[in-house]
Amino acid sequence: MPGQALSRTTVVALAAVLAAGCAATGTNATESTATASVTEAPGDPAASTAPASGAPTTSAEPTGDGTTGSGSTGGGTKSNGGQPGSRPTTSAPKPAGPTIAYFRVAQKPSCPSGTNVKPVAGTPVVVEWKTSNVDSVALSVDGPGVYADNYAPTGSETLNFPCSGAESDVQKHTYLLTVRNAHGTQKKALVVTATVHEIKQVN
Repeated sequence: MPGQALSRTTVVALAAVLAAGCAATGTNATESTATASVTEAPGDPAASTAPASGAPTTSAEPTGDGTTGSGSTGGGTKSNGGQPGSRPTTSAPKPAGPTIAYFRVAQKPSCPSGTNVKPVAGTPVVVEWKTSNVDSVALSVDGPGVYADNYAPTGSETLNFPCSGAESDVQKHTYLLTVRNAHGTQKKALVVTATVHEIKQVN
């Protein structure tokens, strides 16, 4: 086979080189180093035989389709830079309840005075108000009972102011304004006073 012939030729060449080295003896003998190259036959694994004793050893780099090792990466965990901040929560605006801008006395009352011959009538009390965001407006006099509950959000009412008692007594009446809507109720009270006068009897 061609591979075996190449191997025998190589061995013979190496032996001749060794023999020539041994024959060159004498006092001024000079060492010589021979280098032999081995060419592999294509596709013949037998050509990669070990070199003869005394010949330099050559090592060939593998050129096959060898598989590369799959090294594992480090086991450290990747930092994500912290958790994102939470979004601020926004709540829907709370439904507004009714409001009372004002509830006040527009005209002060007075109790009757004078004599039985020439009486002076008392004057009523006038109350007024201004409200907003209301479904109903009610007015009560001296207690929980409702005087009327169909008023406009802004309006006024004229009310009699009854008086009783002795001279210089103080008559007092309480007026309560109540406003409502679907989301709440608001109330405001007024306490109104007037001085009682004795009606003198004249013959």
